[in-house]
Amino acid sequence: MRRINRQNFRAFKLTALAITLAVLCTCSTSSASTLRVSSTTEGDYISIQAAIDKAEVGDTIYVSPGTYVENLKINKQVQIWSESRKPEDTVIREADPTKNTIEISVDRASFSGFAIEGSEKAGILLTGVKSCYINNNRVQGAKDGILLKGSGSNTISNNLVTLDEKGIRLESSNSNDIVDNIIAYNYGPGIALELSSKNHIYNNYFKNDENVEEKVVNAENIWQSPLKIRENIIRGPYIGGNFWADLEGKGYSETGVDENSNGICDTSYNITGGGTDNYPLFPKVPNAVKAIESNLNASAYEQGLADREKATSSEITVNKAEEATETSVENATYENTTDENATYENTTDENATNEKDSEEKESPGPGPGVLGLAIGAAYFLRRNR
Repeated sequence: MRRINRQNFRAFKLTALAITLAVLCTCSTSSASTLRVSSTTEGDYISIQAAIDKAEVGDTIYVSPGTYVENLKINKQVQIWSESRKPEDTVIREADPTKNTIEISVDRASFSGFAIEGSEKAGILLTGVKSCYINNNRVQGAKDGILLKGSGSNTISNNLVTLDEKGIRLESSNSNDIVDNIIAYNYGPGIALELSSKNHIYNNYFKNDENVEEKVVNAENIWQSPLKIRENIIRGPYIGGNFWADLEGKGYSETGVDENSNGICDTSYNITGGGTDNYPLFPKVPNAVKAIESNLNASAYEQGLADREKATSSEITVNKAEEATETSVENATYENTTDENATYENTTDENATNEKDSEEKESPGPGPGVLGLAIGAAYFLRRNR
């Protein structure tokens, strides 16, 4: 009887524990909410930042298609996704160009499916964070497309980074995964690493005038993955290194050799500044490269270059005009000073002459008394003779 009671009691405890765990799981699940943002009145919020401010840890924010003019500060562990998963129809444009358009300062945040346009700073900034997921975004028109500062173990994947001053930049950021991105037609380097190491950079499509900023630290990063049978970014059969193109169609991957037809160049690629991509991708499927290029805007890049040259030319003209003005002012000042000195000298000479003439005019001659005495003296001398 006691044995039966013990078994019943044990079964009761297990049941109670199972019920408790189920309740806890249910509570945990129910505590995560879904918030909706729409640029019209259809959503819970018309501002993404308003939804972030109201969200709790673990919440998901869905954003309807539209254009949102704001600078976002993501300081809570939330997931922010566009409903359409299409960056071209869900656009975030900076409200204040002097600030980062998107700034993430919390671990384990996700941000996916947006077009980020314009900023004099970063399009997307991760600062002091880890385990964040930045995926499927188009970032353009910023000083730094995606910038990581003091951040590690984040995933930056499947983004289009184009028409920025620098594509992706890492400062003091280690052990991040930079994979499956198209980094093309940026005005500076496609990727720049500063005091950053152990980052995995592979299966990216690079096409810039300068793909990698020349830094010794490049050698401390990993530019390929072990070969894996899986379709790569240019539809080849293996995941390996990166696709290296340039603006003239003479990039390493574009001119490489693939004798065994495995979609990997037969020789490794030496990274500028240091490091090696042991498995640079070869365009085994040429139409795949054409498909990528069809989504890029080479004419906008050329127009951007022309605008920069024009701005530089205007700045040089302005500087020359300012220098000429300064020179004219200096010359005029010198001439005025010279004229003043000459006038002063002439005035001094005239004063001296006037003083001399005045002295000559004012020097006293012999007075009447003196003349009288002289005449009298002459008369007596004459008489005595």
